[in-house]
Amino acid sequence: MSQLNDSATQRLAALARYDVLDTPREAAFDEITALAAKLCEAPIAAVNLIGDGRQFFKAAVGLGVRGTPLDGLFCAEALLEDDFLLVPDAAQDPRFERNPLVAGEPHLRFYAGALLKTQEGVPIGTLCVLDHHPRQLTALQQETLRVLARQVMAHLEMRRAVANREARFEAASASEQRLRLVLDSARDYAIITTDEQRRITSWSAGAQATFEWSEQEALGRLIDDIFTPEDRAAGVPAEEIAKARAAGCAPDVRWHVRADGSCVFMNGSTHPIVMADDRLIGFLKIARNETGAREQTDELARTRAELVASEARFRNMADNAPVMMWMTEPDGSCTYLNRSWYAFTGQREAEALGFGWLDATHPEDKPAAERMFVEANAAHAPFRAEYRLRRADGTYRWAIDAASPRFGADGAFLGYIGSVIDIDERRAAEDALRRANVLLEAVMEAVPGVVYAKDQAGRMLAANRGTVDLVGKPLAAIIGRTDAEFLADAAQAEAVMANDARVMAENRPEVLEESVSRPDGSRATWLSTKAPFRDAQGAVVGLVGSSIDITQRKDAEERLRESQIRLSEERTRLATLIESLPVGVCFLTPAGDVLLSNPAYRRFLPDGVLPSRLADPDPRWTGWDERGAPLSRDAYPGARALRGEATGGTEFLYRTADGDKWVRVSGVPLGADDGKLAGAIIVLIDTTEQKHAQEALRRLNESLETQVAERTAERDRMWRLSTDLMLVARFDATITAINPAWTTLLGWSEDDLIGRRFIDLVHPEDRESTLAQTARLSEGLPTLRFENRYQHKDGSYRSLSWTAVPDQSFIHAVARDMEAERKARGELEQAQEQLRQAQKMEAVGQLTGGIAHDFNNLLTGIIGSLDMMQRRIARGETEALERYATAAITSANRAAALTHRLLAFSRRQPLDPKPVNANRLVTGMEELLRRTIGEAIRLEMVTAGGLWQTLCDPHQLESAILNLAINARDAMPEGGTLTIETCNAHLDDAYSAQERDVRPGQYICICVTDTGFGMTQDTIQKVFEPFFTTKPIGQGTGLGLSMIYGFARQSEGFAKIYSEVGKGTTFKLYLPRYYGEGEEAEDQATALADEHRAGHGEVVLVVEDETAVRALVVDVLEELGYRAIEAVDGPSGLKLLHSSLRIDLLVTDIGLPGLNGRQLADAARERRPDLKILFMTGYAENATIANGFLEPGMEMITKPFAIDALAGRIRTIIEAQRA
Repeated sequence: MSQLNDSATQRLAALARYDVLDTPREAAFDEITALAAKLCEAPIAAVNLIGDGRQFFKAAVGLGVRGTPLDGLFCAEALLEDDFLLVPDAAQDPRFERNPLVAGEPHLRFYAGALLKTQEGVPIGTLCVLDHHPRQLTALQQETLRVLARQVMAHLEMRRAVANREARFEAASASEQRLRLVLDSARDYAIITTDEQRRITSWSAGAQATFEWSEQEALGRLIDDIFTPEDRAAGVPAEEIAKARAAGCAPDVRWHVRADGSCVFMNGSTHPIVMADDRLIGFLKIARNETGAREQTDELARTRAELVASEARFRNMADNAPVMMWMTEPDGSCTYLNRSWYAFTGQREAEALGFGWLDATHPEDKPAAERMFVEANAAHAPFRAEYRLRRADGTYRWAIDAASPRFGADGAFLGYIGSVIDIDERRAAEDALRRANVLLEAVMEAVPGVVYAKDQAGRMLAANRGTVDLVGKPLAAIIGRTDAEFLADAAQAEAVMANDARVMAENRPEVLEESVSRPDGSRATWLSTKAPFRDAQGAVVGLVGSSIDITQRKDAEERLRESQIRLSEERTRLATLIESLPVGVCFLTPAGDVLLSNPAYRRFLPDGVLPSRLADPDPRWTGWDERGAPLSRDAYPGARALRGEATGGTEFLYRTADGDKWVRVSGVPLGADDGKLAGAIIVLIDTTEQKHAQEALRRLNESLETQVAERTAERDRMWRLSTDLMLVARFDATITAINPAWTTLLGWSEDDLIGRRFIDLVHPEDRESTLAQTARLSEGLPTLRFENRYQHKDGSYRSLSWTAVPDQSFIHAVARDMEAERKARGELEQAQEQLRQAQKMEAVGQLTGGIAHDFNNLLTGIIGSLDMMQRRIARGETEALERYATAAITSANRAAALTHRLLAFSRRQPLDPKPVNANRLVTGMEELLRRTIGEAIRLEMVTAGGLWQTLCDPHQLESAILNLAINARDAMPEGGTLTIETCNAHLDDAYSAQERDVRPGQYICICVTDTGFGMTQDTIQKVFEPFFTTKPIGQGTGLGLSMIYGFARQSEGFAKIYSEVGKGTTFKLYLPRYYGEGEEAEDQATALADEHRAGHGEVVLVVEDETAVRALVVDVLEELGYRAIEAVDGPSGLKLLHSSLRIDLLVTDIGLPGLNGRQLADAARERRPDLKILFMTGYAENATIANGFLEPGMEMITKPFAIDALAGRIRTIIEAQRA
């Protein structure tokens, strides 16, 4: 407060200069105060000037006093601030919390004040706003309050300037010099005088500074030049002079123009200059440059202008409005009603003014309307009511009465201005529209799926809940937006909007399917119906549509389509099944017509009898009962089934071509989905044999007791006579019963062992495992083929194999003597080998009869060709010898091929195994295979990368693949696809356990697949059997697949077939992987040429019991330049080998009399360990090859062989020895 006292002198001096304390209220200050309250949203505002010990309110809103003492007030504290004081909560501020205006009435809590400062910076008061509640001011509101405070000071300055001006004019009225002094001293004001024609007669220094024209430039000009072009065009200068002449003063607050064309805002007025004799001699304009202040108050001015214009428009509208309008005083009494009111109600002005207008309301509505108006008037709140208003003709119509409160610049309530509108028709229309909207909304919400309406731009106008659920956004986020704006899926939005645009452009409805994204990201299919929406003139203004989710229906249709396909397939299979059923089946329609019957059904009927209707039953197809009487229609199970009665097990007698048969006839009604009868099924089963069996069973039952007794005796005989040990023991190993075989096999009698523990008889090394098996038995688990050793009474041990099962109390066990079982197994194997040999002999017999014709043809070709050669040579004719030789060789090769097939079937085919790359072999056969299968069949080859090698005879593998290709070709007479694939395969123990004779390990697989007829399972079971063929007689021997199977087994592999009728067959040939070194052996040209000839005197011993073969080999050797030595059997050959003769190579047949080829070779190598050996054979056991028959330095050639092949093989062996 001391600081406030220090500046009091300056403040009071400034206030004295302004001469504003205790002056009446002025409109300019009231308007600024009201605007501050409105812009700061405060109930209290004031222009507060701080005097000597008191504060004076020059203007106020919400206060009922003009001044208060100074102590403890906000404004006094505000003078201590720089330019602004903000108190958000006075109750929490120590400076004001004890202030009685804060602690008591009116409980002020908020204060904000902008300082009022003079041009010298002396604070004289504040422009402030106050509130009863704690709060804040925004930065914009604070700045607005500062601007308005500067406006207050601008008005104070202008007020003082005007007062000073008047004083100076009074003091200088006697002298123009004094007037000039006044004009020039007022530098802040532009002071201009004109004559009556508005020409400038004086131009003050302030005018010169403001408008930037010198006095010389200004004098004589029209004062119009300082007005804007717009004001000059509007005649404002002349109007201002006229107004000043008439009223004595014309305000001049507007934009003016400087010499450079820029604008300046002036606040002033124009006054007439009148002499003492009332003679007008000119005009005086005084204006101050308020351009800066104007920029701050432009908004306020525009607001005032708009308000004035609005009031003018309202007055004009009220006078001419077709609606009823009215105005009231603050007490609520009506002071104005327009012509429309009187025309509508028929009231006279005297009747309606005041509160008489209420008399025109409906009696039932008057109390409510009056109460609502009184309450609104008391609260100064907007008023709105709907009531029925009486017309001049006495009828009532609904009207809406709406009014807004009016307030003065000081915030005082001035009353209401309102209007009354006849809404009877609108209300009826609204009711109808409301009902229609409710109905439409109910329909839209009730309609499943999506219902919507869009405008021509694609913006959503209306949508139901289904639309909201589909989009996944609230309705507010959809309405007024396009699909592109509210759909997350841009592609979907583009497609939907394109469909909408097309429907509107083509102006016709459309039904289409649209793919959409659900909110969870899943896809759905919607069936959309879209139609153009037209206005009253028929122009398309939008689109309406509905969509339903048909995803499930589409899925159902797809499932239905698949089901129909499956149903068709099932029907086909069912028809096939019914046709193949051994029982008779007949389907009846509800009318009794025979719809379908299978062959088994028709076999029960005599020839020529085929029922067509149940209406006329014939005992030849309905049967006879047990008494031989024909069945009536009603008694027939089929007729009973058509009445909804299921029957089964009724037997009737049928007299068929095969004699009388007992047939069990069953009838079953068929129900449709709708519960109605769809027909019936009749099933006929031949029970004749069952009847006979029942009779036999009856006779059997009669002798059952006898049979039981006999079987009991038989079981006792088995116990006594069995050679196997039988034992009954407790789980603690105590023996309770043994059979006599114990005495026979182990020497123990029943008395010796009953009560003893069988574990005592077990060999000490086997007791632990025996106890473990006993524990398993005690847990309920059986024992199978468990072996241990039991002690004989003489102290020795015998090996036994036990099979035991437990029951609740005992172990029941049977043991077999392993030595006897081994002996029996050997005998069984010998018997089986004899059986196989017999079967082979039978097969040889079949072969002899089946292919004798082929061999005879081949032999005829050979013998005939040789005979013709002999005849031609005898006559010295040589020109046809080559043709006969070729024919003989061709027939011989064909015979050799047939022999190979037979040997492969018997798995005795001599093989020449080499490392084989199956990819290279198959690829090399491609051209041959294409020529073999023909152009109608497409050949595809798929070879695996990194394929392993296998060890087999490449020629036999080629033959097997060719055989399979030929079979595939024959299975595709109309053409198809033959696919040959290669791959690596690893067969584990699980696979080996499922396939007999297949060892686990790594194999290569050659897969041959066709798209031909396919085979039944019955055919697949027989394809590897010798002489089995599905081809017509004369078109196959049935040895092809047998040969392939034999080759696979001989090569330690196996073959598998997969086939399905109508789809094709896959044949897989598995050959074991070869781990050895070296590449696949390539075929070598072995032509009898100079490269095979000897040149070092090599000696070859030929041992062969067949004279023709031995002579042929010797001839070949001699022709090649070798020295040949002959031996007719093994012993003679061995004698030569034990001699000192040079022998470089032994060529021997394997099957020699006395001493076979292998025995001869082994004996020879005892004396000649490096001797090279070439075996000749037409028969070799697979097992002997697998067990290492060929040792290093040994090779084998298969009979029959070409001379070229023999020569090449001999030369290769000798050259290798020489190297």
